[in-house]
Amino acid sequence: MNTICTTSKTPPPSSTWSSSCAPCSGSSRAGEPGSFVLRGVLRGATAHGSPHVKSQPPAFLLLRLSSLGDILLLTPALRALRAAHPSARIDVLLRRRYRELLEGNPHVSNLIFFEEGGGLGAWRELERRLRGHYEVVADLHTGLRSWRLRRALGAPMTLAYRKRRLARWALVRLKRDLYGSEFSVPLAYLQALEPLGARDDGLGLEWPGALTRRGEFLDRAGLSRAPDIPPVALCPGASFATKRWPLDRWQELATGLLRRGLDLWIFGGPEDRAAGRLLRDLDPARVRDFCGILSPALSGAGLSFCRLAVTHDAGPAHMAAAVGRPVLALFGSTVAQFGFRPFRVPHRLVQAEVSCRPCSHLGFSRCPRGHFRCMMDLAPETVLRHFEDLTMEAGGNAGPKK
Repeated sequence: MNTICTTSKTPPPSSTWSSSCAPCSGSSRAGEPGSFVLRGVLRGATAHGSPHVKSQPPAFLLLRLSSLGDILLLTPALRALRAAHPSARIDVLLRRRYRELLEGNPHVSNLIFFEEGGGLGAWRELERRLRGHYEVVADLHTGLRSWRLRRALGAPMTLAYRKRRLARWALVRLKRDLYGSEFSVPLAYLQALEPLGARDDGLGLEWPGALTRRGEFLDRAGLSRAPDIPPVALCPGASFATKRWPLDRWQELATGLLRRGLDLWIFGGPEDRAAGRLLRDLDPARVRDFCGILSPALSGAGLSFCRLAVTHDAGPAHMAAAVGRPVLALFGSTVAQFGFRPFRVPHRLVQAEVSCRPCSHLGFSRCPRGHFRCMMDLAPETVLRHFEDLTMEAGGNAGPKK
């Protein structure tokens, strides 16, 4: 496949999402996001270099190829970098399907979309277009592809965020917690950019591209205005089976919330449609199913109207946090030490203390031991109790985001 490079101020929106989640001549000025597409398979390794930024204004490239939650967790670091360098060009390389997470972000100059499916020629074209355009390449993905790319670009300075792989391995394999204080992915991104002057402002995630589409969401939902009583968002999806609470438990939770007089909105990707239908059928007049019919930004817009979101340890938890909603997160095979606690919003984690947790930092298609106690031991009554506690704790923050 040939390399394709296009320039567009407003790329066509994606229709659905998954809960699993060098600028060419048309690039825009700092603070005015532009975009273009680069197809290729990244090859290449790493350099370090001097922390001195030479050009005025400087140009920075941040690499975060995926996924939905991880890219939203990047937004505090983007905000901090922009505060440190108001006139800099700050570009982000990511996969095209995640573009709505950063479109409209005032701290991003250009979005560069990487799509797999190319070959060696595509790689050379990608390298040719990006090489020599940046003083700093910051690898906030730290996978094989991003590691190779940051070396191939030959920037005077490269940065990378620390994943704490040894601590993660020890916790999964040996059940020894070497993290010390709890690890936070958003703060690790910020720490990686500290040599550039980025400093934590104490604020949370942001997703302006979702909040600006609240009116569009209401139109799609057939609503003339925001609900007088905010509904509860239920997000039953996750990319791995060992992260998912069984559907019959979700049904019991939904029934308990309906008995409390609360309406429910169900959010998820195409793979969550069966779960959405199952929950909607409990009370079609009071349960709205949006699974598989909304883009990421429209889902975020819908979440912003909700009282709070009940999720797994998955992308929707960070979608809700990015629009300022409290989060009740159900953790199964993973644990908060891995760094994905909902960031700076009122939240509760519901988890069972079983000795085999965590069995993976990502998840499995089935429980390695066959009992799945990490999720089966989470009773709907327990989740309802945590829901009530979080609602009281959130107080005035439990209404729709203005």
